This record gives sequence, structure tokens and C-alpha cells, in this order.
Amino acid sequence: MPGVDFAYLAAWLLPALVGSGVWCAARGPARGPADIAAAIGGGWLVGVLIAAGCARFAAPADTAHAFARAWPWCAAIGVVAWIGAMMRLRGHPHGFFARPGSMRVALRAVWWLLLLWIVLRLALLGNEASLRPVFPWDAWSAWAVKPKTWFLLGHTEPYVSMIDWLANPQLAARTAASWGYPELLAWMQLWFASAAGAWSEPLVDVAWCGALAAFSLAAYGYWRALGLVSWLALALIYVLVSLPLIDAHVALAGYADLWLALTLGLATLAWVRWIVDGERGQLALAACLALCLPAIKLEGTVWLLTFLGVVALDLLPRRWRWPTVGALATVTVVAVIAGAFGPVHVAWNRIEIPSLGTFTLAWHGVGGAMVASLFTLPNWHLFWYALPVLLVLRRRRFGSDRAARMLGLLLLVDFALLFVLFFLTTASAWAQDFTSANRLILQLVPSVLVLAATLLRPLQVSAARPGTAEASVAPSVPA
Repeated sequence: MPGVDFAYLAAWLLPALVGSGVWCAARGPARGPADIAAAIGGGWLVGVLIAAGCARFAAPADTAHAFARAWPWCAAIGVVAWIGAMMRLRGHPHGFFARPGSMRVALRAVWWLLLLWIVLRLALLGNEASLRPVFPWDAWSAWAVKPKTWFLLGHTEPYVSMIDWLANPQLAARTAASWGYPELLAWMQLWFASAAGAWSEPLVDVAWCGALAAFSLAAYGYWRALGLVSWLALALIYVLVSLPLIDAHVALAGYADLWLALTLGLATLAWVRWIVDGERGQLALAACLALCLPAIKLEGTVWLLTFLGVVALDLLPRRWRWPTVGALATVTVVAVIAGAFGPVHVAWNRIEIPSLGTFTLAWHGVGGAMVASLFTLPNWHLFWYALPVLLVLRRRRFGSDRAARMLGLLLLVDFALLFVLFFLTTASAWAQDFTSANRLILQLVPSVLVLAATLLRPLQVSAARPGTAEASVAPSVPA
């Protein structure tokens, strides 16, 4: 494994500097510990996505030097972002963020123990990820194919279907089972590999641990901004980083599901913050993060549509919501009948999606397998036992807290789609053989924890809803 040099360290630090500038431009300069944590953690995730996009723009003809070619563009974006952040310094409202306060000795001890455990856990996961090349089958056969090939070639070549590749033997193209997969994650891997100076999968794989650590820091800052006491916010981070399936995706790095889950989770964090205190920049940040989802994984298109749909529904005046839903449903049905979805072919009992296959609609009894995956197998600890209890205990919050209500609606729609996928299509095989079902559920878990934090936050007298006459509830700031 090549030694870690300045370029590789810069590949880690530059996204944090650039992304935190983007975050501050959306929020305004950090004004407290919560904002600083959210800016650094959320900024690193945003910065990595920007770095991957810059590499895609600047280095298709010289992939072995993607970092050298892309970093000036990335830095330029950071400079512009920080200028925008500084311009917002004056007159920017403080918003609601939890200020440092006193804790009882016992709670302070709990806080430090949780922090120590989380740091130790992340260190062990990062060390595990750095010990071996890409190991999981779908990781090396699908997600590592393009970046490794492009890096070793020194330039990009298009990937096409097997049929097109066989039909055009003179075409300068390649083929693979994953030829149609999105490529943003491939450029992220090229960013780190080119900075390391060689295709070193252990040095690339550590980025999966970095992503989890960055999201944990961002979530802690956002949850403190919602008014959660520090030990409770840290306890929710503990829940996230202790889930066995999350840990497996970090230690056995290579899958795209974790990046999709954390990007969607960060989008929901920014969206909830906009709902609570009306920061328009956070809404714009949430939308931009959501738009990145299809570039990470194919399922990201579905999560993008549901996210934008619920956000748009929330922005509408109450009297226009259901008429708009009805109109959109009608347009969708007409589009399906007219075949307006292009390569996606939809019939009354069948959906055909390129690169994924054909899904026939029929009932499939996979309840036993799903129950085993969620409740008896060592995938989630007690996560799915505790969640229903929290929902029942905090059920009244959905009526009084707009943030909880809208985020709950989003997750309800997403899980309903997963139910249709697993129980009503031939994708039920993914549940029966315990393969992709949990990976799809994992993509929503960070957002579920955002909902849990929203339900647990303290409330005070309601304030005016941003942009409308409807009431919204603001967090009280605990001592």
C-alpha cells in the first residue's frame, strides 16, 4: 500500500474546506458549537460530492491524475462559497441552536463514555476497511470496475450493454454487468486513488468510514440545533454507528448504499432545519443533495422523486394540496398509458426497467423473511423493536409538529414503495435470499433516525410558518 503523502491528506482536507464553505453560504457563518459540527461534518460530505463532480469534469482524459486536475476547480468553488458565506455574516439571524449549558455529573459522564465509544468504534471500522482490498462480491464486480479500469487505462472509456458491445466489435467501449450504474461514486474513488498515486483500494475504502464519521458529526450538530440535549443527540449517533449492517458496509467497504443513505439523511437534516427555523439556504442545500441521489445509485431516482414530491407538497397552501396530488396522479396514469416514460416500460401488471430487469406484479409471501431480517437476524440490534415504541409514545407529535409530520409522510411513502417492491413484485427474491432487501432498507435508516430526533426534540410556543400563515413549532433550548 502506498504511503500516505501530502496529496492524499489534501484529498481529505480540501472537501471539508470547500463543503463547509458551501454549508456556511447556505446557513450563514457558524455561530455556535452545533453549527461548527454541522458545517464540518456536513461540509465534508458535500465537499466529496463536489470533488467527484470536479474530477468528472476535469479528468476524463487523464484519470491517473484526477486529483491534480480537479483540485483547482474544487478550490475555486470553495473560494466562491466562502465569499458568499462572509457576505451573509452581517444581519444573519442566529436561528435556533443549542448553546452550551450545564449537565449533571452523571449525564456528563454518559456523554464522555458515548463519545469515547463512538470514536473507538469509528477507529476500528476505519482500520478494518484499510486492511484489505475491496472484498464484497457486488462491490468489486460492480462498483469498483469502472474506477479501477479507468485509473489503470489513464482515461475513461464508455461502458455499454453486452449486446451493444458484441454488435460493435470495433467500438472503443467496455461492458460489464453494471454498465448502466451511475458513476459519481466511481469519480469519488478516482479522486482518492489519484491523490494516493496508485490504485490502492485500502486507501480508497477508508472514505466509507470518513463518510459515516462526517454524517455523525453533522447529525450531532443538526440535532443540537433542534434543541436536543447533548447526551441524547450523542446517544442517537451511538445508535447509528452501532448498527451491525451499517458497520458491515463500512468495514467491508465498496457498496454504494451507505453513500446513498448518508446523502439522503443529510438532505433530510437540512430540510427539517428549514422547516424549524426557515433558513432558505438549508432548503436549497437539501434540494441539491437530493439531486445528487440518482448520480450515486439507481434507487436514488426513486428517493429523489419522493423527497421532492413531499417537499413540494409541504410548500403548497393547505387548500391546494389534495387537488394537486389528484392532478399529479391523473397525469402519471395518462403518462403510463401513453408510454411517456421512455426506456421504462409500464403495463398494468409489469414494470420493465433497463439494467434492473422486469418486475411482474403479484403477491409474494415474504413476510417471514422480512421479519427475520429485521427482528431476529443480527442485522439491526433492537432498532426495529424500539422504533414502533417511539412512534406510539410520540404519536401526538405528528399533529402538533410540522417537521415530524412531513418527515413522517416522506418515510411512510418510501417504506410503502419498499413494501410494494418486496411483496408485490419478483424483487421478493431479494428478501427471500437475504441479499438486497436489507440494503434498500439501510438507505432509509439515517432518515429514520432524523425522524426519531425530531420526535424527541423539546417544543415551545409555535411560531409562524416560513412563507405561509400555518403555524410551525420551534425548539426550546435546554440548559
